[in-house]
Amino acid sequence: MIKLDMRALTNAIVKLEAAADALPQIAEQVRQETLGHLIVGSEVNIYRTEPGRYRRTGEYRQGLDARARATRNTATITALNETDYALAVEVGHGGMTIPMLQQLALLRTNPDDPLTLGRSGQNWTVAAPIVTAAQVFALRRMQELFARKVQAALR
Repeated sequence: MIKLDMRALTNAIVKLEAAADALPQIAEQVRQETLGHLIVGSEVNIYRTEPGRYRRTGEYRQGLDARARATRNTATITALNETDYALAVEVGHGGMTIPMLQQLALLRTNPDDPLTLGRSGQNWTVAAPIVTAAQVFALRRMQELFARKVQAALR
């Protein structure tokens, strides 16, 4: 026969609910960090590379955005770029697809670092998975921060 301590179970549930209540704050923190990841990714893949035939206007960087939406039970971080040519920058012209880039981003051991495949002003047809890498960063960061809240709540 299993005996359950109802008081301990109730206390644990209350603490877990408190961790879930922190989702909006966690989501906002991750949104800000994801926007930073997007900016650094654009610098590494575009703006700090050797110039080429295109004039760099900063339009791509200005199109970067990270959005957060959270309720008590869910949180969503969206990393995106709304410029007309964002998808062409993301996948390049060499046959890369978003699922391929997602796998590359997921396999990395350090998602904090931007993902670069060698794109530059001279090598502008190479994929630059700026948004994809930031999406993976956001996923892992949300998991990490929420897990910390849950662990702290159950101590």
